[in-house]
Parts: sequence; C-alpha cells; structure tokens
Amino acid sequence: MSEDLTGRRLGHYRIDGVLGKGGMSVMYRATDVRLGRKVALKVIAEHLTEDPEFRERFVDEARNTSAIDHSNVVPLYDFGEVDGLLYIAMRLVEGADMASLVKDGPMAPQRAISLLSQVAEALDNLHERGLVHLDVKPANVLVTSRESATEHVYVADFGLTRRGATGHRTRGGDFLGSPTYAAPEHLRGEPVDGRTDAYSLACVLFACLSGRPPFQGQVSEVIQGHLNREAPRLTDFAPGLPPAIDDVVRRGMSKQPGQRYASCRELIAAARQALSAPPRQAPQQQRPVQQQTFQQFPTPPRQAPSASHAEPVRLRPPVPAGAAAFGKERGGNRWVAPVLVGLVAIGLIVGAIVFLSPKEGEPGGGGGTSTTGPSIPVGSDESTGSSGSSKPTTRKTLPSISLVAPPSN
Repeated sequence: MSEDLTGRRLGHYRIDGVLGKGGMSVMYRATDVRLGRKVALKVIAEHLTEDPEFRERFVDEARNTSAIDHSNVVPLYDFGEVDGLLYIAMRLVEGADMASLVKDGPMAPQRAISLLSQVAEALDNLHERGLVHLDVKPANVLVTSRESATEHVYVADFGLTRRGATGHRTRGGDFLGSPTYAAPEHLRGEPVDGRTDAYSLACVLFACLSGRPPFQGQVSEVIQGHLNREAPRLTDFAPGLPPAIDDVVRRGMSKQPGQRYASCRELIAAARQALSAPPRQAPQQQRPVQQQTFQQFPTPPRQAPSASHAEPVRLRPPVPAGAAAFGKERGGNRWVAPVLVGLVAIGLIVGAIVFLSPKEGEPGGGGGTSTTGPSIPVGSDESTGSSGSSKPTTRKTLPSISLVAPPSN
C-alpha cells in the first residue's frame, strides 16, 4: 500500500499508527471511537480490492476467523469496506511477534516449547473445523505477557486460510504467502490439509531453537530447499541440543505428508520429549586433579594412587604418649646405662683413694698408723729399720661400698 493512513478516519476507526506492513495489507493501531477501545486494523492494499478473487478471499478470511472461538486465536471484532478499502478489525495484542523474539538468537528450549504448544493447540483446533492456515510463520505468532502470569500466544493473520483441496495460488499461478516456511505441496499447488501446517510448524520450531529458518538465500533457493533438499540438522546450528531433536525436525519436515506427524500436538510432544534427553557432550581430556577449597565442611578430594606404588602406603599407628618410639626393642636394656655410670664412679673413687694414700719410704710413711683406721699386721718380721728393730707392715682399710641395683620400671 502506497499511502499511510495514520491520522485518518476509516469509518468509525481512528488510525493511530502503523503496526506492520506486508505485500497484501498494512496493519494499523486504531481506536474504535464508538466503543473507545484499541484495535488492530488490517487494511487491504488498494490494488487488490478490485480483484474479484481477492475480495472473495477477504470475505473467507473474515468468516473463518470469526468462526474460531479459541483462546490462542486473535478474536475478530468487525470487517467491512469504507471508501473502497477493505478492512478487518481484531483484538490488539500488546506484545511482540515471535519473529522479533528470535531475531537476535535462539530461544531457550523450554520457552520455545511452551509457546509453540499453544500454537499447536490453535492450529489443531482450526484443522478440526476443516480449515488450513497456510501461513504459519514466526511473524504471525503474537506473544504477550500482559494477560496472564505466563506468556500467552495468539495465532494471527488468517488471510490465506482455506477450506478447500488445493494450495493457495492466484489465477495466474503466483504463490501467495511466505515460501520460507511453506510445505512442498503448498508450493506445488497440490492438495493441503493439517499436515501442511504441521510442516510449517516444524520449520518454526527449527527457527526458534537455532535463530534462523531451515533454508536461507534467494527465494528460488529457499523454494528448492523445501522441494528437494533434506531438512538440515538442527544440532549443526545449536550444538548443545540433544541429537534426538534432529529426528523430530526431520520427520516434521518430511517431503511426503504421510510420513509427518499426524497433528501439530504430536509434533510438539515429540519435540518436548527429545529436548528432555541428555544433551550431546564432546569428549573431554583428563585433567590433573586439583585441590579444591571449601568454606564449610571440607571433604578431602579423592586422589588416584601414584603410578610408582603397586600398594598404598601404610603408616604406623601413633605412639602412645610417654612411650618410646621403639619401646619393645629397648625396654629390656634400660639398666645398662645406669650400671655403667655407677662402675665408672666407683673406679674414680678407688683411684683417688690410692693416689692420696702415703707410700712406703716416703717421710712419715713408715711411722705410726693411718688416721683413717687401725693398722693390720701382715706376715712376720722380714724388714728391719736402721736401729735393728722390726716394724710391722700396715695398709689403710678401704671404705665399704655397697652396690644398689637401678630401679626397675
């Protein structure tokens, strides 16, 4: 649409600003002046309003959307035509679309599954009514956290919704919609059903967990990818995910509808189970054990025995206080040292006495007896003095010595 309608009135709607633009329509933020409520107003491009086929498609979208009463489908308030412009008024969802959430990188797996499970509920409810959305993509999934404690999802833009047997193309054969998330049968104009939306939902799952769509490049390259190439491995772009998720994406994006999951709920349930498996871990090289420090209740780390010892080292038990290190080996010889000391002392005493006693022939040595004890005669008169009188030989008596045995322990 070439003209911006911001600030203008379209019937009883005052257009306040642009929410988003597409090839076939522009989404405005508007106010219903009659009821005083904010709405999202979808205005169809002017050059399409003159196309009878597109006008019929527009009426189908309004009727199909209004017929769906589901908590995850954007409620439709009104539709009509004013001044040659076709419009649809629907609930204004304050939040962001999923495309903006994955623009800067992948989502956490738990969050992605939580949001996509709500999308699956809305789509399966649509399929049970015989309808096919045919434009499932992140930009058409609105996420808000203002209506509940958790994030709530609305599926929007039912402009391509069909209750028919074939894919959505113009009379000239041009494809309508986004080929980035389109199923092969949709691209070829073949019969479509709920499994067609399930294929697109598998592509959205890939984008949420990797941050990019399965196939990228020029439009022709993307279309050839969906038609002829196998689904890429999700873990090549998100290495931390379990390998089982690759099987889920591969089956969900199967070229043959009969080989896909039967419903969108089944697809998301399989993805949830696959993501709960342990993630793939690269083999790690063994590193030396490092001692760790703990603030409370430290537990010594287990250390492998040294390669140089075949048996663990055994330590002696601690020696009791007051006992010698080798008590049994030395206990029987404790008396030897005291006895030797006593004998040495005795020898010293005897030597001192002998040295200090007077010897024969020295002055004073032959007259009288020692003051320390009586003289003891030994033998008969054999020696005579100068006067010719004989004198008895005397010796000093030794003091008595008693040996005291050392005290036993």
